[in-house]
Amino acid sequence: MFLIFINELISLLENHGIKVKLFADDVKLYLRVVNDADIIKLQSALDTLSDWAVDYFSGEVLYFEYWFYYCCSVTEY
Repeated sequence: MFLIFINELISLLENHGIKVKLFADDVKLYLRVVNDADIIKLQSALDTLSDWAVDYFSGEVLYFEYWFYYCCSVTEY
């Protein structure tokens, strides 16, 4: 049953250029942020996720956990 709900979300996020991975009832979003346009793209995808969740689960408790992973700092010599 969960996959029926989640399939639309996957399509919505991929339209924003977001990579989506699923495991059980967890959804992970991946986007490499290298400039301001990527930040706007990520925010737009998070807004889409929030709107989708409110539409499907209104009246239920929603829990979002955001983790940001910073990788590969660039150092100029």
